This record gives sequence, structure tokens and C-alpha cells, in this order.
Amino acid sequence: MAQLSSILKAMKKIILTSFAFLFSASLFSQEKIVKKVTDVVTKADAEAHLTFLASDEMRGRDTGSPEIAIAANYIAAQYKRQGLKTVNNAPTYFQEVGLQQTQPPKKAEIKLGSEVFTYRKDLLVLNGKTSSISGDFVFVGYGTAEDFNSVDVKGKIVVSYAGTSEKSTVRQAYRKESPEKYKLVRNKGGVALIEIYSFAEPSWQVIAGFLSGSRISLSDEVSTVEDMPHFWMRKSESESLNNLIKQKTATGSFSVEPSSPKIIPGKNVVGIIEGTDPTLKNEYIVLSAHYDHIGVRKNQTQDSIYNGARDNAMGTTAILEAAKFFSANPVKRSLIILAFCGEEKGLLGSQWYANHPMIPLNQTVYNLDCDGAGYNDKSIITLIDLNRTTADELLKKGCKAFGLALHGDPVPNENLYERSDNYNFAAKGVPAVDFSPGIKTMDEELMKYYHQPPDEVSSLDFDYVVKYLRSYVYASYLIGNSPTRPYWKAGDKFEAAGKTLYGK
Repeated sequence: MAQLSSILKAMKKIILTSFAFLFSASLFSQEKIVKKVTDVVTKADAEAHLTFLASDEMRGRDTGSPEIAIAANYIAAQYKRQGLKTVNNAPTYFQEVGLQQTQPPKKAEIKLGSEVFTYRKDLLVLNGKTSSISGDFVFVGYGTAEDFNSVDVKGKIVVSYAGTSEKSTVRQAYRKESPEKYKLVRNKGGVALIEIYSFAEPSWQVIAGFLSGSRISLSDEVSTVEDMPHFWMRKSESESLNNLIKQKTATGSFSVEPSSPKIIPGKNVVGIIEGTDPTLKNEYIVLSAHYDHIGVRKNQTQDSIYNGARDNAMGTTAILEAAKFFSANPVKRSLIILAFCGEEKGLLGSQWYANHPMIPLNQTVYNLDCDGAGYNDKSIITLIDLNRTTADELLKKGCKAFGLALHGDPVPNENLYERSDNYNFAAKGVPAVDFSPGIKTMDEELMKYYHQPPDEVSSLDFDYVVKYLRSYVYASYLIGNSPTRPYWKAGDKFEAAGKTLYGK
């Protein structure tokens, strides 16, 4: 027995020593990678990228401008320099994005009872070609499929509330629910759709300012190829409008003379770094950022150039630094380095990619998007989507290595999650998050730079910027090598879409 006891003690010592050795080796390996990230992601390189992208000469990188094309070429040149592959050996790194620009309509009005509703004050035109129609109006509530069951809308002007009876955002209404209603009305034989805008926020004045100017949209959206007119109408105390809602029917007319859209150029910039694991390399992680901003605008100050250093030259710099690091230090999973156009016009570049993926979305296991309004807390990084995917602990570890904490959404009521490019991946089921500079609250310090001329490179704290970039790269490294792929946490809004996409 004594001999057996000695053997067991010796075995225990060997096992403990082995664990200690493995743990020590693991720590050494982590320290080695953190040092590599530190050595590769430098202040000098960060300043170089940001100084070019956010210079006055780039004139705010507005969608459709010559300067945004220069930015796309700059990003592609960096991919080439680092040896990134094109998708399926394509001749360039560019994915052409179908964009079109629509000018305000020449004329639009609705007559209902004795009242006349006019463009911009009461109406916005979302779709349709020149038309002038008199006839029956029919109100169908929120315009669901069930609302149409007992209503014949053939040959009639259909009126509904915008959005849904459940909590709906203006973005959801505009991008998802309105197009769905439009198709339903067209298929049921209606001659026009008028949606009553009753959202408290944004106000009608704000939404009218956004949608009544020159507008850029995707050229393959249903709203750009159909003849049937489609309006948003301001909810008001109008007697004729309220009578229509109460009585469900009325007679009236409308006329609209929209301008013809013009095709404009748009490019996503896409590069591939192949994974090292024979199996996991078939799983792709998208490291993304948008590279456009809002251009040049007249304002009360002498400076009219909106340089967009924070939004989103910082994010673009992050994926360029990731491209440089991973080209020399590839991970087990393959990486898609993806720079989007048209984010400021409504997440257009990412929407195009999600609808026309260059790598099948069911092979795309995660999207770590890099975007933000700026920062006002240099001790943290903000993950708008904290507690939504299983990659949180790896992201926290990536930040901690460089002395930063990972915090969640500071203003949940603002629905920031669906206002960055990650949303278009999430809507398809791909676990996707937005890795943003540190925001403790939407305060005056933040808003001084957000979509404002002072957002220039000279205003950045590069000690913080470099920590942010390194955290992004190291977190990407950890996710790329993780033995388990990221996924939605149980019960998340997009979990069902994920199950459909991946067949889980």
C-alpha cells in the first residue's frame, strides 16, 4: 500500500507539473501574440491611414463623389500590398454596388375631401412614376395580409399606417415593412399606397428633411423599378384624413411627377485571407467597416468639410491594420476584410453585400464590424451588442490585453444596433456585432464631433486610438482561432434567422 501511495503521489505531481507547464505555455503564447499585435499595429501606421482618409482633400468621402473612388482605390492598394487574395481569383478587390440617386419630385399632392396635401409639408414620395388618378380611397389599418382579407382594394388608392401595430422603428418601416406592403398592394390590384407617418421620433420635419432631398438608394430595390406611386403622409388633425380612418373609405385624387433616377458608382472593397486549419478555413469571419462619410455641406462655420476621422476613418484603419497583421499571422478560420460604401446613405453597401454575398452566408460565421460616433470614455470600448452572441468573453479578453474594459449599449432606446452595417448580416442570421470606441453617454463632447466639421485627425487622441485598433485585431485573432464558432445567445431576436441560415 505504501508503494501504491508513493506511485499515486508521483503521478499527481507529474499531472500537476504538466498542467502548470501547459498553463505557463498558454500564457507565454498569449503574451507572444499580444506583443506581435503591439509591434504590428503602430501609431505611425494609424496616423498615416487616418491622415490620408480624413484629409481635407478627400472632401468627406461622400457617396458617388470622385473622392470616395480615391478612398476605394487606396484601400485596394493596401490589400494588394499585404497580399490579400481576391474572391474566386477575381481581377480586382471591388464588388460593384448598384446605386442610384433620385432628385426631389417636380410635383406631388393629394386631394381628400376639401383639403389639399402638399409635398414636403404633408407628403413624401417613396416610389412611382408620373401619375394623376381620381377615385376611391380605402383605409386598411396597418396593412397586414390579414387586414386585406375582407377588403377589396383592386383599382383603389390604399391608405395604411406606416410600420406595424407592434413596436416598430422608422428604419424597419422604411426598409422592410413599407416594401412588403407595397408588394402586397400591387399584387392585390391597388393603384397606389399611402402610409400615414405617426412615429413620435424622428419628427416629421426630420424625416422630411432626410427624404425630400436628393436620395441615394440601391438600384435593385423594388421601389426603384415599379410604376405604382407610394407616399408617406404626415399624421395630422386633418378632418378629411380622420374621417377616412374612421369610415374606412373616401373619394379623392392624387398627382405626382417624380424625377428620373441617375445611376451613380459604388464599390465595396473585398479581400480574403485564407485560414490555416483544413476544416475551419471553410468558415469565414467578416472584419468590416464603412469607408464613406457625408461629404461637404454649407453651414454656419467657415469649415464646410466633414472629414469623418472618427466616423469612420478609424474603423477603416482598423480593418487595414487587421489585414496587415493577419496576412503575416493567419488564423484557423478564413477572414473576409470588407470595406463598405454607402453606410451614411442607409447601410447600402452592407445591404448589397448581404443580398449578393461573394462568399455564401451559411459559411460566414461572424461579423465584427468596426464603426462608431466617436468616444468620450477612453477607458472602455463599447459593444452595442453585448450579451447577444457567444463571442463576448473573447472580445472582453481582446480589450483587456490593452487595458480597456468592454461595455454595452449606453443608450438602448436609440436602437443603435440596427443603425450600423452589422445589422444587415444579423437580419440574415449571421452573428454580428459593432465594435465601437468608448461611449459612456451621448453627451456634448461626443456630439461636438459626430457628423461635424471638427471631426479631424488633429482632434484624435492617438494613444487611445492605437489601443482601440490593437484590441480589435487581438479580439479578431481570438475569435478566428476559437475551437467553437460564435453563435447567437438563446432567445436573441436573430436566433431564428440563424437557425434558418445554418440549418440548426
